[in-house]
Amino acid sequence: METRHQLTVDLLDKLSKAYDKFRKVQIKQMYKEKLTAPQFQVLEVLSKTGPVPLKKISEELMVTGANITCVMDNLEKEGLVERIHSKEDRRVILADLTEKGKAKINSIMPTYLENISAITNALSEQEHKELINLLAKLS
Repeated sequence: METRHQLTVDLLDKLSKAYDKFRKVQIKQMYKEKLTAPQFQVLEVLSKTGPVPLKKISEELMVTGANITCVMDNLEKEGLVERIHSKEDRRVILADLTEKGKAKINSIMPTYLENISAITNALSEQEHKELINLLAKLS
């Protein structure tokens, strides 16, 4: 059983280091773009989903509603996002990209994808898929 525990500790160590490597690449690029990592993540979610309730964004990013409110306030000040009251339920507030926000995320993504892909170039396509499947089992 001791071996199983050691394997788990080793797995956590490798996962943490890999995550840190991705985050450092992301943070470095976002600093140049004058965005925080959470701001970029919100823009990324909105570019994939379109208008979405703030609550869903906080769930997706695994942060509090208060944190998303602060991030949204700052993105809104920059003219990158807007808040919209849901037509179905006025209590629900949706977030959406503005045209400026769409332009910003579209200009960032090619370099971002190159930067994070450089980290995973050591993996074959099959290894990519296998790692995705294994991590999905854990989450």
